[in-house]
Amino acid sequence: MRIVHRRPAPRRVAAGAGALGVLLLAAACSSSSASPTSGSSSSVINGAGSTFAAPMYQQWAGQYHQSVAKSVQINYQAIGSGGGISEFTQGVVDFGATDAPMTGTEKTAAQAGQGSVVLHIPMIIGAVALAYNEPGLTSVTLDGPTLANIYLGNVKKWNDPAIKKLNPGVKLPSDSIQPVERADSSGTSFAFTSYLKAISPAWASQVGASKAPAWPIGTGATGTSGVAAAVQQTKGAIGYVEYGYAVQGHLSVASLVNASGKTVAPSTASTNAASAAATYPTDLTDLTFSLVNSSDPAAYPIVTPTYVLIAQKQKDSAKGKNLTAWLKWDLATTQQNGVPKLGYAPLPSKLDQLSLAALNTVH
Repeated sequence: MRIVHRRPAPRRVAAGAGALGVLLLAAACSSSSASPTSGSSSSVINGAGSTFAAPMYQQWAGQYHQSVAKSVQINYQAIGSGGGISEFTQGVVDFGATDAPMTGTEKTAAQAGQGSVVLHIPMIIGAVALAYNEPGLTSVTLDGPTLANIYLGNVKKWNDPAIKKLNPGVKLPSDSIQPVERADSSGTSFAFTSYLKAISPAWASQVGASKAPAWPIGTGATGTSGVAAAVQQTKGAIGYVEYGYAVQGHLSVASLVNASGKTVAPSTASTNAASAAATYPTDLTDLTFSLVNSSDPAAYPIVTPTYVLIAQKQKDSAKGKNLTAWLKWDLATTQQNGVPKLGYAPLPSKLDQLSLAALNTVH
């Protein structure tokens, strides 16, 4: 798979095919396996958006239908954060899901489309892991500037001096680095590029942070599973994925040097460290925040919340009650304690309480 040097849209590869997709479907216990109910339309709730959080939402939806409310079916489509924002704004789905807060323009449009204040409800926390495929390289450490230079096209080989300096004593291959990125509008891309913007002045001035940046180089893939699959299939590849996808796909992941100068691997513990050290907003109508580049010595540096978008005033009262009941169930201690099984981290207690308080304003 060749690197495409270009400014516009990246070359796309097939998304999530093969063994990785099977593993993720097995892990997620997708809600699509549930049978539609025969009651009113309020029993069927549709959502779309984040691929980053899709395994968790799909598992929760299936479990809720099977064990809590058989009359309620939640259908969730993993189409990327940008797609989720768009479909929610247009009223195509009952809730959206995004890892990137809506921009001011997006929020204005969504509120006009919904005829209501739109809430961002934090649901879980996740790490953006740098998965790589280089046979014989069992571990590698990178830092923010080096990572930015890989995606700027300035660091092209696995044995580049910048990587050698971070990995003393490690035999590094001379293979070319093959960067992989999201081709669709993505909250994972927003988290990744937000980190690069924070850590690299060159990235900040040339690319910036965006759900759909103009990538200087690389190969594009659709969805988190698409990036994971492309890395899995390409020698020399590196790509950013939600940590659980790397675990399920048995992909090697890089450790990163954090803001405290410590080398940290992505894990539930290092994700927890970033979220525990954060200060959260108290305005229930705007529970958005960033967790990238935490100063906590134990924190992994690319960590992000993922949000559900919901109208504060529901057009369909019965459906709204079913939707908020499911979301409150997701935020309960039992469900939050189970999220590490899919590679995520639970919300800190103080944030979980804010999410529940925001849901209590929905009517």
